[in-house]
Amino acid sequence: MKLSLTNLALIAALSLPTTLFAQGSEGRRLAALAFSAIDLSDRGYIDQGEYSNFGDDVFISMDANDNGKLSLAEFLSWDYGMRPLAEEVGREAAYETALRVVFAFWDRNGDSQISKTEHRLSLDVDFRRADGNHDATLTEEEFVTGFSVMVALRAAISPVPAE
Repeated sequence: MKLSLTNLALIAALSLPTTLFAQGSEGRRLAALAFSAIDLSDRGYIDQGEYSNFGDDVFISMDANDNGKLSLAEFLSWDYGMRPLAEEVGREAAYETALRVVFAFWDRNGDSQISKTEHRLSLDVDFRRADGNHDATLTEEEFVTGFSVMVALRAAISPVPAE
């Protein structure tokens, strides 16, 4: 089964029309929806287990040919929920570039594929990086501001001007 309950919850949350997010930071709100989809117990934080399970589900849903590896094409075709927003604001190229950069970082051995192990290691590193207070959990704020994919995609969609 390609889609788990967790994955279905995220897809449902992220498929809401982007017009619902017309005010405020749309990318941030979409990232917050992703957090809510991972925090199934509604505790207000994500622990390493929830995060890893979600990552495993995402990997399975991204791996379209079920070969245990993600190609760049598979990685680019999976929607983190922000693609419609990128299209709406004319930032599709920046969005794709951000995904390519994340893919390059996660492809630890440079073979143009992300294995299950590389994906898990990358998510573990991202979890630790986002865990600002080192309590082995991610609050919504830590997830939204520290998870590399969310940060990269939000920056691509709505870059902060240099001062």
